[in-house]
Amino acid sequence: MELGTHLCTHFDGYMNKLCHEDMMISWQITLTNGLVTYGDYERPDFPNPWERLRLYCNFHDVLPTKVELYMFGAEHKIFFEDPKGLDGISIMRGVAREQSMDGQQSQSYQTLTVCLLDDSCERINVAKYTWPHNEFEQKDSVRQLSVTNLENMIFKNGSEKLLNPKVQEYLDGTRV
Repeated sequence: MELGTHLCTHFDGYMNKLCHEDMMISWQITLTNGLVTYGDYERPDFPNPWERLRLYCNFHDVLPTKVELYMFGAEHKIFFEDPKGLDGISIMRGVAREQSMDGQQSQSYQTLTVCLLDDSCERINVAKYTWPHNEFEQKDSVRQLSVTNLENMIFKNGSEKLLNPKVQEYLDGTRV
């Protein structure tokens, strides 16, 4: 952990246990200042790693430049990349369990969904990885704008996307 930021900047013992022993899905993100961070979900006494990253990016005026999958045994994949910074990006991690009707068998599924607001600000481009299928869903998946999607995004300071009237309609509550 980097002192003062509460970001996980090294693949430490906690990340090793989370990803290599517990087999949980996560991410690795490179920022415009060169810092590499990891999604250390459920680390004791720390809030959600995405929220910590959002605060760090806002305070230090940096953006993610590359969002990568981190899943032990999975092929290395990059969700989105832009050396100038990914303005309007968010990540959601999901875990679900499918159970048979008789309760005898169950299967765990994990997803990592990365959303990037399109330059037109009319739609959100989506890249989603599912484990244990070890596959990305279709590459051209899109979502419509929504308050939930937009509120979870990291925007650069002074972002033209954030100031776009289409985005502001959702964020100021005039559009749901």
